[in-house]
Amino acid sequence: MNDNQFTPAAILAKNTMFNLLGMLLPILVGIVSIPFAVRGLGTEGFGILSVIWVLLAYLTLLDFGLSRATTKFTAESIKKNRAQSIPDIMWTALTISFGLGCLGAIILFLCTPHLVISILRIPTERINHTIQALNILAITLPFLLISISLKGMLGAAQRFDLVNGVHIPVSVLNFIFPALSLPFGLGLPTIVLLIAVSRILATFVYFFLCTRLYAVFNKRIRIDSDILKKLLSYGGWITVTGVVSPILVYIDRFFIGSMQSMETLTFYAAPLEALTRLRILPMAIMITLFPEFSVGMDQQASERVGMLFGKSMKSILLVMGMLSLILFAFARDILHLWLGASFAERSTVIFQIISISVLINFMALIPFTFLQGIGRPDLPAKFHIVELLLYMFVLWYLTKTYGIHGAAVAWCARVTLDCCLLYRWSSTFLPGFRRMLRDNYVWHVLAVLASFGLLLISIHHIFADLFVRIACLMVLLILFLIGIWHLILDDSERELARGLYKNIRMKHSITI
Repeated sequence: MNDNQFTPAAILAKNTMFNLLGMLLPILVGIVSIPFAVRGLGTEGFGILSVIWVLLAYLTLLDFGLSRATTKFTAESIKKNRAQSIPDIMWTALTISFGLGCLGAIILFLCTPHLVISILRIPTERINHTIQALNILAITLPFLLISISLKGMLGAAQRFDLVNGVHIPVSVLNFIFPALSLPFGLGLPTIVLLIAVSRILATFVYFFLCTRLYAVFNKRIRIDSDILKKLLSYGGWITVTGVVSPILVYIDRFFIGSMQSMETLTFYAAPLEALTRLRILPMAIMITLFPEFSVGMDQQASERVGMLFGKSMKSILLVMGMLSLILFAFARDILHLWLGASFAERSTVIFQIISISVLINFMALIPFTFLQGIGRPDLPAKFHIVELLLYMFVLWYLTKTYGIHGAAVAWCARVTLDCCLLYRWSSTFLPGFRRMLRDNYVWHVLAVLASFGLLLISIHHIFADLFVRIACLMVLLILFLIGIWHLILDDSERELARGLYKNIRMKHSITI
């Protein structure tokens, strides 16, 4: 493996920005367009559409981790000069994805009447439209699974500009089409049909981009049995994680709803939902770094992987750490301005516990992605299974004893355990793990965050006026950012920041 096979830091930084934009822009469009969709479809119609959105998201689990496996093994082949194996990886993955998509489509077709009539209890006048919409969704499923594998192929080559060039318009249209129901009176089947057509077209665009990117991709179609075993073995553990993770994320809502009340659940769920949305930044970084972690762990690659591991720790700790501390210190003020005095009274402590917990959870994304990248997806999956069993007992006891505050503590304990396990096992695969922490000033960053947090709490207790506290926060931020720039960032990181700033300014000037 030669140095020129490593992706330059500037490209990694740009790809992180592409991925961040790919997650953020659809959310912003959704915030604006959803009120129009609710008015156009009515509350019942929009409720049905929201169920279809959930199905659209969770049916991707039917790929059994093939998309992640495709990215991992394609990136490994690229970095190790084994381009001749890429066509076999791709055609094997596409064939299996198509087969799984067809199987899922048949199951969804057969289950739709029972799902609509018996489980969802759709109003009689909307049953036919809902069945039509779900049948359209079923037809889309094979294309949806294929497109995920194709995106993985592009991501393996660090072409996230191409991925997001298609993903962003498709994701935006996912919200725009329902909003058109207000001015044009579009019905639910028509909206789902438009969404389906956009997804199918995106699949063909991804396929075209892959054929242009990988010249060897034009070889004959062949399914390799050895590659198939590797993909399914790797993807199987990814599937375990994909099944268990949503349970870990949402089971606390069911415990609180059954043991407390739905009103109490609202005071817990609102801050948790808001704060966990902040994961788009660390997720953007990890999506970019996953192909880099997939190169293997020979001596030269391990040094590169360790460097990326350390720098991602530093960047996420600095950015998300300072943000989490600000949210912790200003929790009551934020809740009062956002949701009112009642939420500020009952949810402030919840907000503070979760604001620190999400930082721990975000930091866990680094070793989680690393372990999957080096070919050990079994470890995070096994950890999640163990955590689920422990978490259910601790959650039950603390919720029963201390209410939603106990549930928040249980959530914090679960993500802390997860983080510790992931870092503990990652350190066994990273030679010089302690040196990596030292070279990237991780301990210095923790000291900076501790000082920043203590000063924030002091400001909160000294000054009663909110505007004075905000002014003090601005001064404190400027001073700490100057200190971080000169004392924590190294020369390469400062040069990278300058380059990104120049690129952003240049693009802004061209736009104007």
